[in-house]
Amino acid sequence: MKSKTRPFYLPLTLKRKRIMIYFIEATEKLLRSGGLAGLSIRGIAAEAGYNSATIYSYFDSLEQLAMFGSVCYLREYVAQLEQELTPGMRAIDRYRTIYRCFNIHALQNPEIYHHLFFGKYSDMLGDVLRLYYEDLFPGELEHFSDEMRDMLMRGSMAQRDRVVMDRMVSEGDIRPEKSAVTMDLIIALHQNFLYEACLRPDSLDASARRETFRQQFEYLLAAGR
Repeated sequence: MKSKTRPFYLPLTLKRKRIMIYFIEATEKLLRSGGLAGLSIRGIAAEAGYNSATIYSYFDSLEQLAMFGSVCYLREYVAQLEQELTPGMRAIDRYRTIYRCFNIHALQNPEIYHHLFFGKYSDMLGDVLRLYYEDLFPGELEHFSDEMRDMLMRGSMAQRDRVVMDRMVSEGDIRPEKSAVTMDLIIALHQNFLYEACLRPDSLDASARRETFRQQFEYLLAAGR
C-alpha cells in the first residue's frame, strides 16, 4: 500500500500554504539555475530563508520537493498546446499534437520531464498537480480552457493518454482490442526517448530525436488500426 505523504494529509492552513510556496519557489529558482543535480535540502532551505529541518515538516524528501518545483516547466508546453488544439480536431490528430508539443519542451529539459513523469514519485504526480494548481498556485490556471485544466490534473501518462485513446477507438482510428497495447507501447517508447535524452544531453540533436520519435510513434499507431 502506498504511504501517504505529508502535503496530502495534513491540514492546509494559510501558514502551511505560505511556507510550502516559499520552498517550492526556492526549488524552482535553483532548478532553473543548476538543474536537478544542483538541488540540495540545504540549498533550498537557505534560498527560502529557513533551516533544513523545517523542510521535512512539509515535504518527505528532496525528490518530492523537486516534483513540486518542476511543475513550472509545464507552463510553456500547456500554453503551446492550448493554441494548437482546435475544436473539431480528430482524436488521432490531437494525440499527435499532444506528443509533438510535449517533445518540443521535454527535450529542452529532459531530466526534469523524466523526473516528473517517470521518476521515483511519478505515481503521485496527479496528487502533486492537484495540490499545486488547486491550493497553492490557482492563478496559473486562469487563462486555460476547462479541457486544459482537466488534462493537467491527470497525473500519469497513462491517465492522460487513455482519454484520447478511447476517443480514437470510438472514431475508428484504433481497434478496440489493440488500444491498450498500442498505448502501453507508445508510453514505453516515450519513456525510453526521454531516458536516452537524459543520458546524452550534450550531444542531443533535438530535431533529429523528435523526428525519430515521430516515425516510431506513427508506426505504432498504424499497427493499432
